[in-house]
Amino acid sequence: MMLQSNDFTLEVCVESAVGLLTCEGRADRIELCSALGLGGLTPGPGLIRRAQAYTVPAHVLIRPRPGDFIYDRHDLAAAIADICFVRECGLAGVVIGAARDDRLDLAAMRNMIDAAEGLHVTLHRVVDILPDPMLVLDQAIALGVGRILTAGGAQGAADGTAQLTRMQDAAADQIEIMAGSGVTAANVVQIANATGIRSFHASCTSVAPKNGSLAAFGFGEQLVTDKGKIEALRAKLNAFATT
Repeated sequence: MMLQSNDFTLEVCVESAVGLLTCEGRADRIELCSALGLGGLTPGPGLIRRAQAYTVPAHVLIRPRPGDFIYDRHDLAAAIADICFVRECGLAGVVIGAARDDRLDLAAMRNMIDAAEGLHVTLHRVVDILPDPMLVLDQAIALGVGRILTAGGAQGAADGTAQLTRMQDAAADQIEIMAGSGVTAANVVQIANATGIRSFHASCTSVAPKNGSLAAFGFGEQLVTDKGKIEALRAKLNAFATT
């Protein structure tokens, strides 16, 4: 399926080399990560380098550990080292976020943004766990962030459309709002209609067939990038764009 030229953008989460290949010619952009089952962590250097081989722009998630987004100097040093590696590899951007109390950690954010000079910067869903998304929006604009990934403070974007609409209206042309979390072919048109948002983020994954031996040893389930789910989302957006 070829991409259609319209004002909708589809970003897909990828945590494997096969996922990179699956997105080629189907997604507009990739968020490259690992450990989707933990909400996403920074991928390893091998996968980051592998992304250089594909034409889909890759934006690398910078999250040095699971858990909260309150980073000490050791966490921040690891994040900055990863950002520098992404920049050395010539990829398109990074996806970052750090919190302090009930707002963004501006000092940590500035340090990461400085390290990302020349890369596009997206603020991840840390915005959804903070009490005032509109304050975070203002902070992100002041920092020069280019895009915010958000579900409007909800667990899923379909449940956060009221806040997503407020953010989209307030963002104007200053920053891009990208709706993410639980976005599927079944609800993407509803979200687009309700909010006016034209940029969407989805995992488009399926669970690989279970292997009892692997599960018994605690290796967990494998999520695979699902070509059919990407194509179904793309088809919905392309059809909606022509109505």
